[in-house]
Amino acid sequence: MKISVCMASYNGSKFIKNQITSILSQLAKSDQLVIVDDCSFDNTVNIIESIKDPRIKLFKNIKNIGVVGTFNRALKIAKGDIILLSDQDDDWLENKVSFIRNFFLSNKIDLLVHDAKIKQGGSIVTNSLFEQIGSSSGLFKNIFSNTYTGCCMSFRRSILKKILPIPNKKGIFHDAWIGILAKFYRFRVIFIATPLIVYNRHDANLSTMKRRSILKIIPDRINLITALIRRIIYGK
Repeated sequence: MKISVCMASYNGSKFIKNQITSILSQLAKSDQLVIVDDCSFDNTVNIIESIKDPRIKLFKNIKNIGVVGTFNRALKIAKGDIILLSDQDDDWLENKVSFIRNFFLSNKIDLLVHDAKIKQGGSIVTNSLFEQIGSSSGLFKNIFSNTYTGCCMSFRRSILKKILPIPNKKGIFHDAWIGILAKFYRFRVIFIATPLIVYNRHDANLSTMKRRSILKIIPDRINLITALIRRIIYGK
């Protein structure tokens, strides 16, 4: 069972080497780490290229297309039977890949979301991301308030035919799109309360755990629901 790890990188020079190291130490020779860089202007690409490992497959966008477009490209490139999503700035616990590989081998599931410890200011502030955001797999729940966290998600390759391409529009996030459509199309989805990464919170995070105002949420939800309907009814 071949593993592909998909990472979108952008100006991640402060953290990306530690993240890559924590991933590569767990991968088999036939596995791959697909990194698509979204026109970083810091030292990110040089750091990635300095790590001489044939399992790293680095691709560079010719223009900045954002995190969703970048993950779209990475997912199209991935060749693995099981695909794991990764941020550029977390740390994988040493049993993550073996746990996920064995879980998929021994259980009839299509998509797995695991828990995470949260680190902020250099210290672990909680041992459960699930408890912080109320994670679960309900369809309408996650349309209203997404709890599919990309860096905690892994899934079978068979899901890609239903979720790609992910619309690159405001209010649509790759993790919510994948999880919601997987649930809608009756793929077997499971949330497990086992932390497998340290989720690093800092000022440069693209995502936030703070609740936004309802005036900002409503337009995003309308865009998401409209795109879901277009995909489900028209395949667009």
